Order: sequence, then C-alpha cells, then structure tokens
Amino acid sequence: MTADASMADDSVVIQTVGDDAERPQGLRFVLLVFFATLATMAYDFTWTIVSVALPHMQGTFSTTSDQIAWVLIAFMLGSATATASAGWFSNRFGRKNLFLFATAGYTITLIGCGMSETLLEAAFWRFVQGLVGAPLIPLGQTIVVDAFPKHLHGKATSIWGVGVMLGSVAGPVGGGFLLEDFSWPWVFYVTVPVGIVAFIGTWLFVPNTPADKTAKFDWFGFATLVLGAGLMQLALARGEREEWLDSVEVMLEFAAAILFLYLFAVHTFFAKEPFVSRKLFVDRNFVIGMLFVGIIGSIIVLPNFLLPLMLQQIGGYPPVETGRMMMYRGGGVLLGLIIVGQLAERFTPKTLIVTGIAFMAVPAWFMAQWTVDVRFNDVAWTGFIQGFGGAFIWVPISTLALSHLGGKVQDQGYSLFYLFFELGSSIGVAGIVGQHLRDTQINHAALTEHIHPFNELFRYDAMERMFSASDPASLAAIEVEIGIQSTMIAYNNAFLTTFILMLALIPVLYLFRTKTPASGKESDVSGDVEPAAAE
Repeated sequence: MTADASMADDSVVIQTVGDDAERPQGLRFVLLVFFATLATMAYDFTWTIVSVALPHMQGTFSTTSDQIAWVLIAFMLGSATATASAGWFSNRFGRKNLFLFATAGYTITLIGCGMSETLLEAAFWRFVQGLVGAPLIPLGQTIVVDAFPKHLHGKATSIWGVGVMLGSVAGPVGGGFLLEDFSWPWVFYVTVPVGIVAFIGTWLFVPNTPADKTAKFDWFGFATLVLGAGLMQLALARGEREEWLDSVEVMLEFAAAILFLYLFAVHTFFAKEPFVSRKLFVDRNFVIGMLFVGIIGSIIVLPNFLLPLMLQQIGGYPPVETGRMMMYRGGGVLLGLIIVGQLAERFTPKTLIVTGIAFMAVPAWFMAQWTVDVRFNDVAWTGFIQGFGGAFIWVPISTLALSHLGGKVQDQGYSLFYLFFELGSSIGVAGIVGQHLRDTQINHAALTEHIHPFNELFRYDAMERMFSASDPASLAAIEVEIGIQSTMIAYNNAFLTTFILMLALIPVLYLFRTKTPASGKESDVSGDVEPAAAE
C-alpha cells in the first residue's frame, strides 16, 4: 500500500540495471529485497499501530476527535512535502544515500514521538517523521522492482507489498498488547530496533546509484507545489472547526492554495528545468493514475482512522480486541497480494482493478448499516474482504501508471505517484473528520427534537419504566444515548461515502490505455521533453 531500466546516455542520473547479468544474484539479491522491504515495513507498521493508539493519545492530551486527527494529518503533511522532492534528492545524492538518511531519520523521530507530552509536540514530531521518512515508500519499491527483470515487475511489486503488509498485520495486534500492558509511547519505541537493523542491512547490501552533483534544484517549483498542497490540506482540516467559508482564515488558505498550484502548473510548463519533468505529464496513464491513486488514498486510510475510534468509543472494545479486529484487514491485503502476484500476468490490470473495487465497495455498504452493537465478526469479515480488494487495486494501478517510466524520470514518477497518494490520504482524513463532526451535530439535533413530554412513546409503560421526560436522571441518560446514536450514524455516513467513491472510480478505468494507438506497443517514458517556451 511500484520501475524500469534506465537509459545509458549522459543525461540519465538514476541508473538502473540493464540486464540480468548486472542485477544482484543469489544471497545478495535476497538480502537486498529483504532489507529494502524491512525499512518500508517498519514505516507502515508505525502507521497502523498509531491508528490503534489514537483513543489513548486522545485521552492523554484531553482532545476532541478532530484535534487528535492532527497526529495523522501532520504526518501526512510532512510526508507529502518530502515525497514531492524525493525524486530530485535521489538524483542529486544517490538513491542509497537518501534511503539511508530516511531510515535513520525515521528511527530517531520514533523516540521524539514517544516522548511527546502535548498534542503540539506529538504533531510536530509526526510532521518531522513524515518529512524524513517519506522517501522510504517510493524508493523502497523502486529498489526492489529494479532488482527484477522488467517482465517480472508486477510480481516484484507483489513481493514488496507482501513484506510491507506484514507490518499492517502485526501493527494492530502488537499495538493492542502494548496498550494493554504498557502505554501508548511504546507503539513508537518498539520499532526503533527494526529501524536500526534496516539501516545496517541497507548500508551493506543495497547498491549505490550514480549521483548527479550538477543537478539544479527548482526551488520555485518545489515551493509552489508544497505550499499549494499544504495550504489546501490545512484549509480542509480547519474548515469544519472554523465554519468553512464563514471563516476569513479558511478563505485565505483556499485562495493561497489555488494561487500556488496555478503558479506551479505555469512554471512547470514554461521553465527550462522544472521541478517535475514535463515528460511525465504527456504519459496519459501516469496522469490518470495519479488522479486514481489520489482518490484511492482518500478511501484506503479512512478505516484505519475511523474504526479504532468507533470500536473503542462506541463499541467499548479494549485495545487488544480492537487490534485483533483490525488485523483481519492486513491479513486480507497480505493474501490478496500473494494471489494478485500470480494473476498479474494472466489478466488485464483493468479486470483486476474492477475486481478489487467490488471487493472494497460491498463491505463498505454493509459497514454503513452497522449499529452501536457492532460485533467482532462483522468487523473481521468486512475488514478482511476490503483488505483483499485493496491488493487487487494497488498492484495493477502501479503497473498501469508506472511501468512505462524509465531513465531520469523514474524516481520522479514514483515520488509524484506517492505524493498524490499522500495528498489523497490527508485530504480524505481531513474531509471525513469534517463530515463526521457535522453529521454528529445534525443527527444530535434531529434526535433531540423528539425528546419532549408530548412524545407518544413516553406514554408506554415499557418506555416509562426506562426513561421519563420529566425526570432529570432519565433525561441525562437519554442525552448519553442520543450522543452515542448520533455519533454512530455519522460513522455510517462516512462508510457510505467510501462506498459511493469506490463506485465512482469505475468509469475512470476506461481512460487508461495499455498500448499506443500507432504502434500497438507500450509507451516508454525515459527522458525529458523540450521546454514549451522559447529558450
């Protein structure tokens, strides 16, 4: 939760292997794949384990649901910032060096997160963690994929994904036991030894790639992209609390975000050496893939945020039980990646993606019907099937969008692909938090309207024995029940939103093409196009 052989001309900075003889063989090949995957697995492990710890962190910091969401939003903001520049830094300093820096920085910030005593400190360290650790995902996948021949890139993605998903499976269960026997800081401390081992293994077995010491950094393009994306996410995260367009702050953030993104688009089109190569944007599959993965990102992360809060606050489940239920989602992803790796060469990517969408959409519909008495089995089977379906989406979409990239745009393409995933994830969390708060308030007001002495239901003996519209203690109990029911309805609406978004993605698939009209062969993006402006 994806890269091609580089050209050999002088302009190529990211040099990948060109044939099987140049690739690592034997034990070195196995260790390369293992340690590159281990680092990204640790990164993903922290993501899932923190989700289980959110209710405990919310209690420690005495915050509301929308405020504790900043533990996730800050992380995604930092990750989006760094992901945007990962391609350039990989070119400039070498893929291995950047991967080592990301592994070391990520490991250090785990300690800072665990030592946080306020929400502000936790959000700061999570932002830094996302900032330094973001290259682990795109570069880890690139390192693994490059170790395989081109025709096995789909299988390589599956192998890497299986390893990374082990973190998703272990995270919820491990987090539950840690929270039960220790405290929430240990969900960060437990991964520190893994980070150290991954750093040593990467240093020993991941091969160096040439670094372009003359590469120039497009600061204007980088700044406009990061500021535009960051302000857009900030506006979405603050919108509900500040009453959206009634707030001058939110209006200014939206206006500034649109301005910066416009400047980035114009600059990319006309600059001699833009921050993002124009060649990427003439690849139709890549552009559609970025849009698709952005929407998928907004859907996939939502259960990891919503379910732990719902299960512990509404369902009353302890952390260990919550972790066990969340584990089934990771198990579904793991099984799905194993199966899709075998099917990738037999079925078209579009067929696999439609299958994955169906597996994700159907459980979302059932989740939208849950009540406050949600059962273990309900969460387990829906999570497992959704995770299974997610695997059928991720590998094919990576192949469709990224398999044609080569040369110096390879790392840029991977970084931009994951940038849109991060943006979609953070926008999804911010948007769903706003929707959840709004729906809770609307539901609470609607249900409260029926609590008055003239309601016929209060005249029934059975109801009168339970509640009385004239008794203060009964009214207090009714208020608690209304709060629980209105919050549960808001969760139902959130799951229904994911169901609608999944169905809306199906038409987008028909915008992809697998072969060029002229030659009938797959396109290959491996260099830069000439600048659009006169030079």
